[in-house]
Amino acid sequence: DVKRASLSDGNAVRYAWLGWAALFLATAAIIAAGSSRTVVPSYRIAALNWFAGRGLYDGTGVGGFVYFPQAAILFSPFAMFPPAMGEVLWRLAIILVFALGIRGFARLAGERPGKELFPLMTLVAIPLAWDCARNGQATLALTGLMLLSIVDIAHCRWWRATLWLALGVAVKPLAIVLVLLVMAIERPMTWRLLLGMIVLALSPFLTQHPAYVIQQYTACLNNMTTAAHVGVAVSGWSSPFSALRLAGVDVPERVQTALRLVAAIATLTFCVLARRRNDAARSAVFVFSLAVLYLMLFSPRTENNTYAMLGPAIGVFLAQAFLVERRPAAGILLSGIATALLGSRLLERLLTPHAATSWVPPLMAACFAAYLLIRLFPDRSAGRTAPQLP
Repeated sequence: DVKRASLSDGNAVRYAWLGWAALFLATAAIIAAGSSRTVVPSYRIAALNWFAGRGLYDGTGVGGFVYFPQAAILFSPFAMFPPAMGEVLWRLAIILVFALGIRGFARLAGERPGKELFPLMTLVAIPLAWDCARNGQATLALTGLMLLSIVDIAHCRWWRATLWLALGVAVKPLAIVLVLLVMAIERPMTWRLLLGMIVLALSPFLTQHPAYVIQQYTACLNNMTTAAHVGVAVSGWSSPFSALRLAGVDVPERVQTALRLVAAIATLTFCVLARRRNDAARSAVFVFSLAVLYLMLFSPRTENNTYAMLGPAIGVFLAQAFLVERRPAAGILLSGIATALLGSRLLERLLTPHAATSWVPPLMAACFAAYLLIRLFPDRSAGRTAPQLP
């Protein structure tokens, strides 16, 4: 009991916030030391190109700017500063949004049992977020916005949730998965999100000439199509299909597309079941976790660093297992999954030193998916009528 209390009291919350502050200070120090491990220049160049009327996309789909034009517009305030200062401020923004999203998610999940889950969730999330934070990847901001939207949906704050999801799509197209799921399972969000997406699509016309905006939208579509093909055809991504190549199984691109569609339908079905079987807070935890798992397992361009998105999902179930449900075996299992994700590169170098692709992260995501489905479909023969979930 003392141990559980120490992980969820007020002092632990303050220490958790100190952990997020330390994450920011560490990344800022790395930038000040002249580190070149950063993706922020691609955002900066895109922002400058947008307002100069130059093209945003190179059409290769390999590197550079691979987001919607709105991402370039959103980054423009950071591009006004000298490069190093802009990098530091950008990291402050993405880490803050990520931490605030986890804080809200922890409160939502811990409200009913009356437990403070934020400190333990922080212990899971920060190590998994380190590479993203160091590189300045927008994945952290995307995840934070998704979490904020899920929390507001659970509290019926529809318009604010719409704002977060629209910003999420602007930051990174991956947010469209959660948008579509929410539109399907939350009727008050359907028309609001449709309106929000229309406003988002029209917003670039406020900052540039219509002909230029249409040209960039066309180039964006072509670049994303190429990028998706590169994700399917080129080794090195952290998806199950790339991992299967290590076993000599090469899944054709058309088959992969078909499997993604089937998985999308299955994900929607599970989200509907979660919404029907649980209250708003518990279903929100499932919907976020299922959406992120779909992205990890079926996005054609998942990288090792993208698995930082799983940190809040694993963290909330881990915190529940240790602090609420008193299920240490489940907590140890989830701790093992998180540890394997964190040490995936080391494990792969030890076990498959000559592999050209990553296989530990998708394997751990599949394990977490299995755990999630077990929790979604509890064993009712034991006399329980509903899972004791966040």
